[in-house]
Amino acid sequence: MEKKTNRPDWHAMLQEALTNPGRLAECYFVFHEFSMGNQILAAMQLLERGLSLSPIASFRKWKEQGRSVKRGEKAISLLMPLIINKTDGDEPEDPEDEEVAGKNQIRVFSMKPHWFSLDQTDGEPFERNLQVPEWDKALALSQLGITEEPFQSLSGNAQGYARPNKMQLAVSPIAALPWKTTFHEMGHCLLHSDQALMSDGEGMPKDLKEAEAETVAYLCCATLGLPGLDESRGYIQHWLSSPERSEEFAKRHTARVFSAANRILKAGTETLQ
Repeated sequence: MEKKTNRPDWHAMLQEALTNPGRLAECYFVFHEFSMGNQILAAMQLLERGLSLSPIASFRKWKEQGRSVKRGEKAISLLMPLIINKTDGDEPEDPEDEEVAGKNQIRVFSMKPHWFSLDQTDGEPFERNLQVPEWDKALALSQLGITEEPFQSLSGNAQGYARPNKMQLAVSPIAALPWKTTFHEMGHCLLHSDQALMSDGEGMPKDLKEAEAETVAYLCCATLGLPGLDESRGYIQHWLSSPERSEEFAKRHTARVFSAANRILKAGTETLQ
């Protein structure tokens, strides 16, 4: 029997992120080492309980820091990757271990309650050097294996373009919002090469590719406090064209765009951590 997993409502998470860009930036500041999806999951749970956005760690990690979880505190649940053998469905013994699925295994995600915030612990005063999510474009391009070439389009309306199969992008020197355009084209490179699409088992029409790339740009700009959010929302809505398509997009594409945005943000801040 196939093992069931508790998947969160990705649509609700995306709506929370898109309607609260300031909160998204705060999440990235506090929970920098977690994926963007888990940052938002943690923030939603803490805010629902009336707790501040503060560092989170497992019971074991807090103990190593000389702190103890308060009696009766409820753990925060985050998405954890599980490697399941196709025959027996065993889980990893340690939920904090990272594993890579083998040929006869499948990788799934399940909600696991293993984390507590600083406010849920007692102990000596805790100091932690939080990372400011500054972003280095050259560093990010280098880390992701993307190269930027001189803009060669003859269209005066083109803001930029990408060649995903060559991991190349270009941004117009007169682009209205160059940072947003850069993130958009990086999203194309990470999500829309033949190899990336092949791994998902199917091709993708242009409107969905554009919506994915622009959602990546929106999340990156919102996280870093950059302008262009209104324009980005309009672009996404233009390509999705209807509330029904937007809802379907949120259900089926959120994991992909969160993953790409998270890779871009981390690639540009790696040396700052």
